[in-house]
Amino acid sequence: MTFAPQSVYGAFPKYIMVMMFGLKGVFLLFPRMPSFASALILPQYSTRTFHRPLSIRDRHGEPQTRGHNLFASPQSQKYEESNHEHEQKYIPIIVTSDSLPPPERGIIIVDPFSPFHGEVLIDRAVHDYGVGVVRVLSPYMARGFQKNSRIAGEDEVDYHARTAPLTDPELSKWLTSIPFSIVAVLCESDSGLDYAERLAVAIDKHGQKNSFQGGHRLLQNGYNVARRDKFEMNRVCNEAGAPTAKQALCVSPQDAVDKSIEFGLVSSGSTAVIIKPRRGVASDRVSLCRTPEEVETATDDILSAMVFGTHETQHNTILMQEYVPGSEYAVDVVSKDGVHKTAAIWIYDRTSTAEDGSNPFAYTSGKLVSSDDPRYPTDDIVNYVTSCLDALEVHWGMSHTEVKVTPNGEVRLMEVNVRQQNDNFGPLCAACIGYDALRLCLSAYLDENENDSDETKVNLFELVPDQPILQNSGMIVNLACYVDGVVEAINHMEKIENLESTMSMQLYPAFAIGNTVSRTKDIRTDCGWVHLVHEDEETMMKDYIEILRLMPTMFDVEKSTLKTEMVR
Repeated sequence: MTFAPQSVYGAFPKYIMVMMFGLKGVFLLFPRMPSFASALILPQYSTRTFHRPLSIRDRHGEPQTRGHNLFASPQSQKYEESNHEHEQKYIPIIVTSDSLPPPERGIIIVDPFSPFHGEVLIDRAVHDYGVGVVRVLSPYMARGFQKNSRIAGEDEVDYHARTAPLTDPELSKWLTSIPFSIVAVLCESDSGLDYAERLAVAIDKHGQKNSFQGGHRLLQNGYNVARRDKFEMNRVCNEAGAPTAKQALCVSPQDAVDKSIEFGLVSSGSTAVIIKPRRGVASDRVSLCRTPEEVETATDDILSAMVFGTHETQHNTILMQEYVPGSEYAVDVVSKDGVHKTAAIWIYDRTSTAEDGSNPFAYTSGKLVSSDDPRYPTDDIVNYVTSCLDALEVHWGMSHTEVKVTPNGEVRLMEVNVRQQNDNFGPLCAACIGYDALRLCLSAYLDENENDSDETKVNLFELVPDQPILQNSGMIVNLACYVDGVVEAINHMEKIENLESTMSMQLYPAFAIGNTVSRTKDIRTDCGWVHLVHEDEETMMKDYIEILRLMPTMFDVEKSTLKTEMVR
């Protein structure tokens, strides 16, 4: 059976209500979410969406019978709270199908907020595989929701009860209230990854001790802080034989300046270093520094901030790395018991929206790369990435690894993220490759064809090649805002929509007329996206260049004296 690109674009709901917890912090962590206020009250020209109609097929290769769009909240799911609420502190939110038999196994998804990540996983797991799903909040998210709920004066909800305990006897009570065995713990949010790993380890230990799993094995990676600590990540990978950039930890601005001089940085700016948090996300507080003064400023900025994923822990060190020139790639991998399948390879394009061109960390595109395209060193990239995954003991689930390839052809690690990538990648990958990392991930965890008498079922993970081969050209264009001020007019939307390769697009509601906007500085502050798909790459690239030309004049603004950080 061959996997031709399936048509997956359909009507796209503007928002999914499950996202609307009212926590401002959530929208800082998830770059594709609207603010709570804008989600409830859509401005007149809030979101510009466009999708060319296509269809979708299920895991058996048949036309999708459910018929609703890929991202809508499933209409035949049953959400339940455990009936042990009066007996226990932690209440699992269980999702099952009301049209299928009660499941014997299921998965936990931590922080499933996004309509094109967590919600898609829930929909496919429940309907395509007939398993149960437990929705769990990470403690970090629960605390933020609780605080925001009190501030907003909303009805008191115990968000902490939506987390899961890590120790007995609470863990035993919580697991007993779930009517199926847990075979995997997935996590959508970056801030929940540490907790998700701890939870998986705790459940696995509990199952081994009490024979709780009923014969179902919990598939997990164990706990490893190096998967999130960027200094440790680079050290571990380098010691395992994957060369990484020179790095150092600094404890003060002066320490950073001294070490930057050791790295070769001089006042003339002939050399550059990268200053970043040891634990961070989405280029937040990442600076390209060419002078000691810039190093001092960037270091002070990090040391005055809280560690990502915490509410009260302040940074006490910063990470300095040598600047690695070259092309930036990202590799989406799904792992099954140590076997790695590459779901997508992307080459990134970035720019700076600042007038002086500083800090070029605003993404403008991620273009899909075919593994058989001789223009790109895909084998070297994939081999390097899988060696990093092995070093970090990533045996199961999705990962999104970013690397650079130098002009000399050397591959260097930027970071490994043991989660899905945060763009709306599913429909684009399905249209260009024939599958996506979300589908591949569920197949890795849930397909059991060797013990299944139904020969019509397809084990997607076993069937797909080790590396993806494109059947259509495709890219995600990240729309960047080049101005600061109050939006008076939005330009070029119809021009972009009418480009030959435009398949889908969205402008975020935070950039509506009347809103105060700021220049895009990283992936969290872009203003929308466009999916370009075409059988002819030259046509697609021509459209991309046209969008780049239009971006700087996309907004007419009234200059504002207020400096406002964009939050979606």
